[in-house]
Amino acid sequence: MKMVSRMVLRMYAPAVLIAVGGLVVAEAVTRTQASFSGLSSARMASLSFLAAILLGTAWALHSSWRLYRWALGRERRCGCGGLMSRPRLGRRGEIYRKCIGCGGKTVVRHAH
Repeated sequence: MKMVSRMVLRMYAPAVLIAVGGLVVAEAVTRTQASFSGLSSARMASLSFLAAILLGTAWALHSSWRLYRWALGRERRCGCGGLMSRPRLGRRGEIYRKCIGCGGKTVVRHAH
């Protein structure tokens, strides 16, 4: 698998999982046949699935925006050319970025 394909898979997989999770939750709510604060199970199922679809779409749009900026050269890049993640805090207090393409870590700042 090429680096760009791996990056796209890693960036869009959470959006797909959110949508599938919403479908699973909606199916589980439908099968319970219980009402919650005046809402029927069918209504709750449709609302939970709608919320998951909206959240998954927002995640996919954010990923598309980051990939677009990466393609223009406006996002940080790894040595391999891959897109770098946002800064994260490590176990030992160091701040690092992880490459979405190759998975390598780059320490931005060490612990004081």
